Amino acid sequence: MDTYELRQTLFVEVLLPLNLKNTFTYRVPFELNEEVVIGKRVSVPFGKKGVMAGLIYAISEIPPKSYEAKYIFDIVDSEPIVSEQQLEFWTWMSRYYMTSLGLVYNAAMPAGLKMEGESKMILQPEFDSTTTLDPKEILIVESIRANKEFSISQAAAVLKIPRIHKYVKSLYMKGAILLKEDIQETYKPKVVSYLRMSNEVQENNALNDLFDQLEKRAKKQLQAVMTFISKYSITGECEKTELAKQGASNAAINTLIDKGVFTVEQREKSRITFSEGAAAPEDLQPTQLLAYEAIQQAFLERKPALLYGVTSSGKTHIYTHFIKEYLQKGKQILYLLPEIALTSQLIGRLAAYFGDQLVVSHSKFSNNERVEVYQAIADNKPLLVVGTRSAIFQPFGNLGLIIVDEEHEGSFKQNEPAPRFHARDCAMYLAAKSKSHVILGSATPQVESFYNAQHGKYAFIPLTERYKGAIMPHIHVVDMQQQKKQKRLRGIFSDTLLNAISDAKSKGKQTILFQNKKGYVPVLECNVCAWTPKCENCDISLTFYKYQDNLRCHYCGYTHKVINECAMCGNKGIELIGYGTERIEDELELYLPDLKIKRLDYNTTRLKNAHSKIIDEFANGEIDVLIGTQMIAKGLDFENVTTVGILNADHLINFPDFRANERAYSLITQVAGRAGRRTEQGMVYIQTSKPDHFIIEKIVENDYRGMYERELVERKEFDYPPFYRLIKIQLKHKDALLLYKLGYVAKSHFANYFGDKMLGPEKPYVSKIRNWYLLNFVIKIENSGVVLKEQKHKLAAAVEALLKNLDFRQAKIVIDVDPM
Repeated sequence: MDTYELRQTLFVEVLLPLNLKNTFTYRVPFELNEEVVIGKRVSVPFGKKGVMAGLIYAISEIPPKSYEAKYIFDIVDSEPIVSEQQLEFWTWMSRYYMTSLGLVYNAAMPAGLKMEGESKMILQPEFDSTTTLDPKEILIVESIRANKEFSISQAAAVLKIPRIHKYVKSLYMKGAILLKEDIQETYKPKVVSYLRMSNEVQENNALNDLFDQLEKRAKKQLQAVMTFISKYSITGECEKTELAKQGASNAAINTLIDKGVFTVEQREKSRITFSEGAAAPEDLQPTQLLAYEAIQQAFLERKPALLYGVTSSGKTHIYTHFIKEYLQKGKQILYLLPEIALTSQLIGRLAAYFGDQLVVSHSKFSNNERVEVYQAIADNKPLLVVGTRSAIFQPFGNLGLIIVDEEHEGSFKQNEPAPRFHARDCAMYLAAKSKSHVILGSATPQVESFYNAQHGKYAFIPLTERYKGAIMPHIHVVDMQQQKKQKRLRGIFSDTLLNAISDAKSKGKQTILFQNKKGYVPVLECNVCAWTPKCENCDISLTFYKYQDNLRCHYCGYTHKVINECAMCGNKGIELIGYGTERIEDELELYLPDLKIKRLDYNTTRLKNAHSKIIDEFANGEIDVLIGTQMIAKGLDFENVTTVGILNADHLINFPDFRANERAYSLITQVAGRAGRRTEQGMVYIQTSKPDHFIIEKIVENDYRGMYERELVERKEFDYPPFYRLIKIQLKHKDALLLYKLGYVAKSHFANYFGDKMLGPEKPYVSKIRNWYLLNFVIKIENSGVVLKEQKHKLAAAVEALLKNLDFRQAKIVIDVDPM
């Protein structure tokens, strides 16, 4: 770490958590020179906001050429809260994904470590009143004297002094004022009340006297004392809340505290630690051991390992052995999962093995929990960090291994807001920089990953047998057209599927039903004129939610009361088109009323730990049928599930996207893999009107390679990944007509840079979101690092030139590198 002389003139580049292209140069007061370190937070004057907190990004002795640098007000931290390695990672992410560094900073830091408020001015007690002051400086000093302290923004507003920071700086340099830092960290440690019996009461005679008094007058207090003695006499203390959970009332406990029977001590307690793990992972099966050794060989060759294991092959079991190995080496491990729902079941297994070395990181955590996770990892102790895509931003300083489970999942890609990063690809960069290793695991790898493995970029490790000889499920394709002709349909169900669910119940087995649509029905439609209710803010039909009794937009959250008649023709015949998870639950209860049914979707898992509760109930056999969206497709392990139903495979296959076939294969295969994961073979029922579709055939044959090879032919012909990289440019405007005009201006402009490699403009599938109308352009770039870098530079220059056009002042341009 560099140190600087007291009278040396220093400047710092400060990174602010704003969507701004550059850092900002500030001058350091001489007295703060020795405290200047990259990664510390500073308070700085900034625009009309008064004072902001930012990070020291770089230190220099060279002043800015085009303006006079303002002084920083203060250095907030005694030690850096962000390492130079983190800043290097943020810089790479900013450049690769063509977004501002400030937005990366904003996404990376826990809210509890971001700062609020601003500096306040107080008078310097030893100020020499004979010092000459400017009239405006006198006005500021008098205002501070009247108010004892005065914030800079208050002074600017009340005194109406333009460029107030100039006078604040002058007063500060003259020694007239001090800056009282009023920037507060929003993080607060968790404080717990611990109870002990007071020493006076613990003497035998005193304790007997207490029992006699309480038995006559306060039986609830006596119960609290007796509970404490019986449960906590060995440790001699307990948390106040724990005693209450044992049946003691809070009122009785508080009265005993007032009487001096209990003493209270406030202590900080971690929100994130698990109990110490004692179990050792089971030995690996022969096929798993071969895969384990192949991965070790890949690490020796400095290659990422693609573990291509069929569903229920025991990939997680292999991971646990690597985790144990790297923890014993004193290293940190990042274990990335695509969904929060996956973490709950996995955490129970990992906690049994690794206990207090396990840390969880995901978006359902409170701000305080996120700060504790961040600080625990920053200590560089050997830890297993399990989390979703945002865990990639944790402050790893001792990283040894990254595991990306279900690496094919689109959930690893962040779409909104920026930065629009892909956690798997960022993991590759982190691993390269930290000299750590990567395992990618999937039963249905992304086509690009499988291509990399086939061409030597990744090591390819197949795992083709299920764990302990479990049999792959039998897949039965139900032709819904034929069922309809034979009048065998029961609402949205085939009689084949209903019979299978009933049969599973009679044998004490469980069923999973998959439909990747929330709500009751996705569309209401007039049966005369085909009018449908749409969102006021988005170009999308409103979804009907029966249990909330409203219509709702999945993009902006807009709600509307349920429609009973057509707004166009007044007809009262409103039909329900399609079905979501709510309707499946409703109709299944109608046909099989004795079943215990629950849903696992976004709406039932909004509350913290709600998904864990549902998964635990299902694992414990309290639920017969679990209905879910794609949450149930990813890595969950239920030993009693023998039947799986895919309600509508067609809407997955028919989606207008070049990845539709790959996604359909992946989702259906992953859901099917939940069946028969122990000794009994599972049965999977796929309801479709296209039983001869090649994707359905490949799923039945469990032929991933056949799907991959056919996809590869088409993608090569039409210039898609893995042969080409994509960058999407989205043009947004509040005025549809003006947007289309600007679209053709942009097309002509982009043609000067990219010729026919720029496709568009084109309306997306949903062409209006939150009152912004949308047009898309796409650039296809040869998959070469040098070419990609050159094209990005050209694109940045093209967008910058376009934004200078005054017609684009009210428009937004969004760049998405490697869109999913």
